[in-house]
Amino acid sequence: MLTPERSEIWDPEHTYVIGHQRPDTDSIAAALGYAWLLSETGHPNVVAARAGQPGEQALFALNRFGLALPRLLTGVAPTFAHVARVCTPVSPEAPLSEPLARIAGGEQVVPIVEDDGKPVGVVTPLGLARAYAQSLALAPGKEIGRGEGLVSGLPLCREVAEPALMFKERERITDHRNGLLRAETHEFMVINASGLYAGMASQRDLLQPPRAHLILVDHNELSQAVVGAEEADIVGVLDHHRLGNPPTAAPIPFVVDPVGSTSTLVAEQCESYGRTPSGSLAGLLLSGILSDTLVFRSPTTSERDRAVAKWLAQICRVDIIRYGDELLRSSPSFGSRTVDDILDTDRKNYEMGAVSVSVSQVEVTGMQELPQRKDEILAAMDDRRDREQLALICLMITDVVTGRSMLLAGGEQYLLDALPFAHASDYQFDLGEIVSRKKQLLPALYNVFESAG
Repeated sequence: MLTPERSEIWDPEHTYVIGHQRPDTDSIAAALGYAWLLSETGHPNVVAARAGQPGEQALFALNRFGLALPRLLTGVAPTFAHVARVCTPVSPEAPLSEPLARIAGGEQVVPIVEDDGKPVGVVTPLGLARAYAQSLALAPGKEIGRGEGLVSGLPLCREVAEPALMFKERERITDHRNGLLRAETHEFMVINASGLYAGMASQRDLLQPPRAHLILVDHNELSQAVVGAEEADIVGVLDHHRLGNPPTAAPIPFVVDPVGSTSTLVAEQCESYGRTPSGSLAGLLLSGILSDTLVFRSPTTSERDRAVAKWLAQICRVDIIRYGDELLRSSPSFGSRTVDDILDTDRKNYEMGAVSVSVSQVEVTGMQELPQRKDEILAAMDDRRDREQLALICLMITDVVTGRSMLLAGGEQYLLDALPFAHASDYQFDLGEIVSRKKQLLPALYNVFESAG
């Protein structure tokens, strides 16, 4: 089990090249490779990213070629951090003359913050008016600016501080927008995870927050994209899967090609631009191709995959078949993985007809441990199906040594009865030499839903 990492807050000045939520080797390789190529060809501020924790195989490939993981972005919806503006606070012990001068200069509110960063509240024009009226009642006949007049007689900031609506930097604006638009105040305080002052935000800022800029690789469907992608601007797609892309506000570079790996498309673009990746990056792109094509045994393999793999292998100086076998065997054994790892490391959701379907794929080097894990895995699949309201959930277990697969499935009985595979035992089917989720299993599932509908 990988140790969870803290996701970074996305930067509106950057464009992120990012794979699907459960990044496999090809997704990681394509993100790093395409970000490098775009940077090399004149696109500024392009950054490789990932939407989740990669599997052991991807980590093996990164370590093998000495490359670091792309940065982690688990969400790209606008947050309060993106609309927080710098607004210098005043001390609770400061005289009210300080915020008075700033509000007279046009500021709407002035934050009051302790020296340790703990927020106290805000000074508003209404609060100033009340303080002025109170001071005038206590010292009639005196005016601001005359001797020991009202400026020196006004209370300290702490005494007139009003409560402020506070929101944490990482909270999504959309989760609060409706309530904020109905709020009486138009200014809000932003705090960090420790509850310390980070800045101010206005109601106007919430209506048009900045949007993340994304280039999707190895997927084009929002159901597989990083959380919040529907609130981002998708400015490019490079993929080798079926179309399920969302609409965009303007034309974008959109490349979807029927090859075995997105890494193939990245490497081809490197060649077309006359750019040769480093040995390390070439090795990672090669890993993406070998992983997705099961070292050319998958029916998704094209001659383009083979040709590009040969070019990359020459750059990184590895034997393709020997390294491919090493890569496929780098995944942990079936028995040592947690159920969450088995089901979620490479799980994708699809809309088939009017319902949702989830299909995981796990690669193993033998089926010996499946009987002992079957009941545990099926129970976890049922839990996910209930929580996510899925019509069907499947786990495709592929033996990379023999080139054969088994399928565990849970869902509506009429759908299970319609599956066109040899029934091996309860909720288990023999897929034979089917090894490709994309080209072999998914088309069969689509046919089930068409016939069942």
